[in-house]
Amino acid sequence: MTIKPNDSDGRSTDSSTDGSDVDGFLPEAFRSWKAEIEETIAQKTAQIERQSAQINALESKVDAQQAEIETQQATIDSQTTALHQNKTRIAELEATVEALEREQTDYREANERDKAEIRQDVTENKRTTEQNEAHTDAVARKVENSEGREKRTPLEQVVRLPEEILHRAKLTANQRRARMIAMELGGLATTVPKGKRLDSTTIKDQLKREYGSAHDQTVARVMAFLDRLGGDRTEVVHTGKGKAVIFDDWLANRLKRAEQFTSEAVDGVLTNVVSVTTRTAG
Repeated sequence: MTIKPNDSDGRSTDSSTDGSDVDGFLPEAFRSWKAEIEETIAQKTAQIERQSAQINALESKVDAQQAEIETQQATIDSQTTALHQNKTRIAELEATVEALEREQTDYREANERDKAEIRQDVTENKRTTEQNEAHTDAVARKVENSEGREKRTPLEQVVRLPEEILHRAKLTANQRRARMIAMELGGLATTVPKGKRLDSTTIKDQLKREYGSAHDQTVARVMAFLDRLGGDRTEVVHTGKGKAVIFDDWLANRLKRAEQFTSEAVDGVLTNVVSVTTRTAG
């Protein structure tokens, strides 16, 4: 340490720049105390630095946890929104199901009513058809007797009825279909040893062309009508693909050459029998 007089008052001052020289003048106990203080300060400083590092680490961890919490909250919000949407959709579906159940119940009730009406209509139509077929036979026989000519089968007589008086003859829908098939026999039937054969498939196809549709029951009724009115000259046979009506050559030729009556020729006959049955749509 360097001691020199002070310029202002002549007292000596310390002009040294470090404390090493000063320590030489300090008591040993003071120097020891100073060293302890410096060591304590260094330890505290190191402790503070460690705690600061821990605090920084904790702050980073807190920041990460906060970010994770925000992410989880966003997920929860999204799931909550989806849950509300699902609840709304479920409510809509439940309402739709209830509406469909009511509609199905109404449909079943209406279907049962329709089936009951159909069964009643079928019964009435069957009875009316039987009456009308008997009526048609009567018309054919009366027309035959009124002419006093060569005997014809009832099928010929039906084919010869004019279109304009069919409604007066009270032919059912299936009888009209059979009449149309008989009139087209030449172009529909195939030749077989027994005469002409008309199979059920051909009849069904022709009915579809003429009327737009043909159920199997309709085809069966038409074939039965052709067979019954053809008398001994027709026969229903079973084939590998269904049934067919066989017309003998005599009847096939007669149907091919059949000429229709005039309305005047049968007017009196129909007038006498027209009130026998009630007309039906067949």
